[in-house]
Amino acid sequence: MKKALLNDWWKQFLTGVMGTAIGVGLTFGVSNLVDNHKKAQAQRQTATMAVYDIDEMIRALKEDLQLEDALFPIAMYLSNHPDRMDKVGIDTLRQALTYLMEDVTETHPWANDAKEKAFTGSMDAWQNLENTQFYDNVQRCYLCRKELLAILSKDAVFHKPLSEDVLNAFIAKTSGDDLDDDGSLTYKALGQLLKQIYRMPETTRFLRMYTLRDRVFNQYIDELNRLNRENKFLMSLSDEEMEAYIRKNVQKTRPANPKLVAGTWVVQMNEGRQSIRFLPDHTMELILEQLDVANIHVDADNQDIRMKVPVSCRLGGEWTLEGDSLFFTTKPDRSEILSIGLDPETLPEAAREAGRKWLESYRANLNQQLQSGEVTQRNCVSFDLTGNTMFWSYRYTNAMGQPETARHQLNRKQE
Repeated sequence: MKKALLNDWWKQFLTGVMGTAIGVGLTFGVSNLVDNHKKAQAQRQTATMAVYDIDEMIRALKEDLQLEDALFPIAMYLSNHPDRMDKVGIDTLRQALTYLMEDVTETHPWANDAKEKAFTGSMDAWQNLENTQFYDNVQRCYLCRKELLAILSKDAVFHKPLSEDVLNAFIAKTSGDDLDDDGSLTYKALGQLLKQIYRMPETTRFLRMYTLRDRVFNQYIDELNRLNRENKFLMSLSDEEMEAYIRKNVQKTRPANPKLVAGTWVVQMNEGRQSIRFLPDHTMELILEQLDVANIHVDADNQDIRMKVPVSCRLGGEWTLEGDSLFFTTKPDRSEILSIGLDPETLPEAAREAGRKWLESYRANLNQQLQSGEVTQRNCVSFDLTGNTMFWSYRYTNAMGQPETARHQLNRKQE
């Protein structure tokens, strides 16, 4: 009997010890799995940050190159046709001056090294999912940036002919007639300055070295593109993963969905306001409120009356969401003028008839625009984390022929 009791006690003791050991083992095992998962996430976050930073570097370098390509033909044209200096517009002269003038305050967006410091200072970056080739590639990209910055600051190929000292010396000799009300050079003074610059041998050298500058920029852009494509391959980074990183860490936004789009949104403009209502049935209504300018000529006094006129219109239509693209189409049969804030009877008696004619003509032209046909607009859209702010962006070509992105912020109107 004693032996049986001893055996039972021994079995219970061993079972308890083994249960404790298994419990401790499971606890440590799960803890290690969680730690390893967190570590892998942190490493991947660091790698994605570096890839995005290099992509942004490439984008900014391309914008610098596009600006160079857009302004060079203008500056070169005036160099080859000095007789046209007094015949082109003032904007053309300003663009040529911008191309030839050294800007000591200029900072290149692609030169920001904050992400580089975060990458090289992180232990996760050194371990890098044990992918040393990825780490070497990233370091090579950042080295390319340092090399290019050194070339821009030291190489004569990139030194612009109009220095700050030359500009200040010219301005010191100007009179009051050479300056506009805002302190900028007049058309005549600007032409004189450019003629002086074009006589400098440094200007001739700078213009002739355009091809070399273009080649240097393209070489670095190509190398960065090659390395970062390889980076994405090495880390198996998909476009979707990059877009998710940008939304969460850069834009701090959430993707669009029809439920978030539905509602009334307001955007403030420089001189007016837009209110747009997206209904769940995919119809929409856009209310435009803006200030226009009325130029009313009074024959009796031979003078012009210039006044701001508030105008309000309603544009109805339909909307649809495809991915992050919001399309809305206005329909002529759902669009109308709501009000034109000009009452000719409030004008001086001599101007009333002219005011009536202006109002009639303006109303007819505006109505013709509203009824001219369907107009479809596409915006890339996203939302802040609360869902109460919507961001629109779209690409367009500016007056200099350069592609730019316009962005608008719309705030949800609480119903």
